[in-house]
Amino acid sequence: MAPTGENSAGACDDFDLMQRITDGDADALAMLYDRHGALIYAVGLRILRDQGEAEELLIDIFWEIWSRAARYDPSRGAPVTYLLMLARSRAIDKQRSSAHRDKAQPGRSDAPIQTAAVSTANPSEQALSNERSQLVRAAMQSLDPIQRQAVELSFFDGLSHTQIAARLAKPLGTVKTYIRQGLIRLRDGLRKHQ
Repeated sequence: MAPTGENSAGACDDFDLMQRITDGDADALAMLYDRHGALIYAVGLRILRDQGEAEELLIDIFWEIWSRAARYDPSRGAPVTYLLMLARSRAIDKQRSSAHRDKAQPGRSDAPIQTAAVSTANPSEQALSNERSQLVRAAMQSLDPIQRQAVELSFFDGLSHTQIAARLAKPLGTVKTYIRQGLIRLRDGLRKHQ
């Protein structure tokens, strides 16, 4: 008999992992990290453009998941969506904090942007990660081009809604609608594969 929270393929789904984390299961946190750590790191690196800060963000996100797991509401979206929202929000906060520090320290030179891939040690985990990446790419491609652009500017470039509106020369309310509709379509597209 399979342990609680496992599906027929033998792997816990993300919803089960989040529940187990809420119950204090450290192994569930490790599994969630193995599944989505590379994605969270990539989002952090894209927004922050600094390997060290992206690594700190990754640690901060999973610490927050562990210490505040009860904040997650499964009725509002999939766990990976929650992780991405946290990563984006915290990366933007970190970016703004860094900009504030830079203003306070004139003459500080930034090191060149460094990139590094976060790899999983287990080949089967890497294969699952690659499959998830393909699913996300396919779901992004299914969006209307304007929705896709708005979502990418918001989540991958870390722009505020106001900045996106200026870049796209669209009203703020329209940009918010593009992002909201895009996220709903992404969620629905990704749910088909869970």
